[in-house]
Amino acid sequence: MDADNKREFTEGLYRSHGSFELVLSPVILALLGLWLDRTIGTVPVFTAVFAAVGFLGAFIKLVYTYKAKMAELSREARWAAR
Repeated sequence: MDADNKREFTEGLYRSHGSFELVLSPVILALLGLWLDRTIGTVPVFTAVFAAVGFLGAFIKLVYTYKAKMAELSREARWAAR
């Protein structure tokens, strides 16, 4: 694999990390909530809350990452005032 292919592969992985965050964050937190629910005896409460918090946190992180990247690209653009 040459340098261009490695760079393209790395950039592709960087761009796709948001999809993993949107899936894995709620799943991991839901599993933690399920364990906590079974330990305490409050079956769906912590599972639902932790899954919602995981999804919301991942979504907010993606929004802020997107805004930061767009601001960076806007600063680097040819039409930006220098």
